Amino acid sequence: MVRRMFLVTALLALLGAGLHMMAVPADAQTSDAQMAPPGTVTETPITTAPTPDAPPGAVPRTVIRIDDGSGAAAAKAARDASLALAWKSLPQSEKTLAVGSVLLLVAVTAALLYLAMSTDMLRDNAPATFAGVTGAHGKPLRRAFSLAQSQMAWWFVIVLAAYLYLFLVTGELDTLTGQALCLMGLGTGTAMGAAMVEQNKTNPILAAYQGVLAQVADPATPPADLPTLTATRDTLARQLASRDFVHDILTDANGISLHRFQTAVWTVVIGVLFLIETVVHRKMPDLDPYSLGVLGISAGTYLGFKIPEQPN
Repeated sequence: MVRRMFLVTALLALLGAGLHMMAVPADAQTSDAQMAPPGTVTETPITTAPTPDAPPGAVPRTVIRIDDGSGAAAAKAARDASLALAWKSLPQSEKTLAVGSVLLLVAVTAALLYLAMSTDMLRDNAPATFAGVTGAHGKPLRRAFSLAQSQMAWWFVIVLAAYLYLFLVTGELDTLTGQALCLMGLGTGTAMGAAMVEQNKTNPILAAYQGVLAQVADPATPPADLPTLTATRDTLARQLASRDFVHDILTDANGISLHRFQTAVWTVVIGVLFLIETVVHRKMPDLDPYSLGVLGISAGTYLGFKIPEQPN
């Protein structure tokens, strides 16, 4: 419950910040950041060059311009008023599209969070069942979260949010870039590669768990062996089950792994910078080849180390 409340609170905070940044142009944000607070007197030296008709030997003059901040405050108030008037002057159809874009983003993000917490959409494919085994808190065990599936969902939401934001502030639909498609393709390719690796390797813990399940379900198993088999089944099931999201995506058979941590950190950092650049410049950024290369190296390292590792 606490984790769900944290996720909902973080989502609302991000949405609120995004709506605020949507309402203020990038140049207004820059000038506001540089504006002195009201009541602050600033002195700006201004040097004027001699005019062409000045007598020989004339030197440049330097004057001091004093600003008490009232002019900047008035300019800011005028910008705020113009933004309000611009919104009021929009046709009702464009207002409806703007509100619909925000609601669509909220709905998609909320649906993704709900499905991620209530279903196995972002989790590993095996084992198929935990045979009613419960965890330490008495809740049924669930499969571990998949780093590759989570990365694919992350880039889907990032690109969708950027696309809807640009449609909201520009009204244009052709805002997708090749880099955005590369990011989505990278997430999808990593998830597909991880699925192929999982199918072509054997997890000893999973194999032992499935063998114990078969023995427990076999009518020919002596009743005297059932308590031992059941205890073994429960122990193996808890080793395969999810503990929490962060633990699942960062952990392999040897504990917290550097290659998983590296992949997760670079994915989050570049995703956040992608959104910031989209909001500031009002277009999807053209990532340099080195940024895409970092993500590609991280994904390749993750898949390479995943071949010999044992899943959670």
